[in-house]
Amino acid sequence: LASSLDWDRRFNELKQYKAEFGGDSVPKEWNGNKQLGRWVSKQRVQYRYLQQGKESSMTEERIAKLESIGFEWALASSLDWDRRFNELKQYKAEFGGDSVPKEWN
Repeated sequence: LASSLDWDRRFNELKQYKAEFGGDSVPKEWNGNKQLGRWVSKQRVQYRYLQQGKESSMTEERIAKLESIGFEWALASSLDWDRRFNELKQYKAEFGGDSVPKEWN
């Protein structure tokens, strides 16, 4: 019960953060509320664990709550990295190596 109350408190803090700053990319060590930054990071990790079939504290109810406020499960930088990695795999499959010319698109 205590962890559920803690979760709800952090969720409300996240809603306030989003209202003030317009997003959910709370820096992990944000001076305004270090616990919130760590909590947001933990939600993404726990969601990833759930997706991978690992033990996780993430529940369907928590997912629904987070998604109701437009929570981003992956940061843009990690999405960009994945996209670029897939482009590299395609390049390697087509050209047989991973030494991509600087000007290649």
